[in-house]
Amino acid sequence: MTSPGIHGDKRRRESTYGIQNKEKRKICLRYGLREKNLYNLFIKAKKEKENTGNTLIKMCESRLDNLVFRSGLVNTRGFARLWVSQGHFLVNGKKVKSPSYQVEIGQNISFRKKEKMTENQFVKSNLEQNAKIPPYLTFDKKNLIINYLRYPSPEEYSKDIDTSLVVEWYNRRI
Repeated sequence: MTSPGIHGDKRRRESTYGIQNKEKRKICLRYGLREKNLYNLFIKAKKEKENTGNTLIKMCESRLDNLVFRSGLVNTRGFARLWVSQGHFLVNGKKVKSPSYQVEIGQNISFRKKEKMTENQFVKSNLEQNAKIPPYLTFDKKNLIINYLRYPSPEEYSKDIDTSLVVEWYNRRI
């Protein structure tokens, strides 16, 4: 007779459904998206002529909350999302409160009240840490302006996400 709990050594092979679902969840967790948000982005990405998986990740990378996070102003995407939803940022001089706002190439992101934010201890400490800014962004630390130069290439983002599995997942369900 064996004691309880020692029978779990036999692992089943993960199904394709499970593997695809895991990849989809990686994207949701990494970018702070809900299932419906990712689905809507997929529908938009599918209409584009380029590779659907790469376009989907480009759209996730082009979100306002993600660009604020990538600039090094904040430590987490959740905190970037909070600041954006509280209305602290301007995109080309217009107040934007939607974290899912798709920033276009060449647009500038700046603080709404720059003088107040330069005195903020949290912003000061993050500016002193030399965060690695991706090559598709420029960040002027003196004026606190983020400039979105170009879309990121597939080599520059998410090497551990297999977007083809996510595309297969959604293509089965549409």
